[in-house]
Amino acid sequence: MTDTPEPTAAAEIQLGFTRGVAPSKWVRRWNAISPEQPLSIVPFPKPYGRPEHAADFDMILERTAPGGTPVGADDGAARTHHALRLYDEAVALVLPKGHDFTGRESVSIADLAEVRLLDHPDHAPDWPAAEAWEDPAWMPADVHAALDIVATGLGGILMPAPLARHIVDKHAHLTVRLEEPIVGGSIWASWPVERDAPDMQHLAGVMRGRTARSSRGVQADAQTAPKEPKRRQQPKAKAKPKLKPNSRGAQLQAAAEKREREKAERRRAKRK
Repeated sequence: MTDTPEPTAAAEIQLGFTRGVAPSKWVRRWNAISPEQPLSIVPFPKPYGRPEHAADFDMILERTAPGGTPVGADDGAARTHHALRLYDEAVALVLPKGHDFTGRESVSIADLAEVRLLDHPDHAPDWPAAEAWEDPAWMPADVHAALDIVATGLGGILMPAPLARHIVDKHAHLTVRLEEPIVGGSIWASWPVERDAPDMQHLAGVMRGRTARSSRGVQADAQTAPKEPKRRQQPKAKAKPKLKPNSRGAQLQAAAEKREREKAERRRAKRK
């Protein structure tokens, strides 16, 4: 008797995510829908774009500047990555601890007039204007260097609110209230074109909101598909009972049939 080979386990999906993203809700949905394929999540410290070891992941959750798209996702025929925008982030003001605004949860545009906003490479053009550096060489190299300057008390910076909550340490951060909402940053799911497969499409669907209730396999769809209503069968005509030859019933039946034939002949005659 030949042993039946055991089914091959589905390969684990590696999902990398940037600081400020909380992928746990998607992991819970995935585990509820596809428990047979493990999903592993790994953080990376780069706040914008892909990390140097992005090739280690099947899919990553990356941040772009407002209005931006992941690298290689909009290059037409030369596209290298698929990308799905998940959501936009709010803007936060980061100040040194002990600032007069410390203790508040948010500030308005009018409040920003009381703050010296420092420029940094990730300050988006659509944000309230930052003060230009007298010498461009003084511009901090990245948001981490900008936070070091903020900690000295020189001023404050604007950055995506979720990122601020995760990397701010020696500072206070407050959400900026705006009459017209502006984007602090955009979070995307991206994966290489050559890695595109049903499991990647399925994971992207989970991130769009698919749940165990809304996700159904082919077999489940077949079981719950609306059934075609049964056609109502027409009642069969009752067979006439057989009568004995030369009986009274047979004679009456013959006379009735003769009358029907005569009526039919008269109708045909009238139509001629």
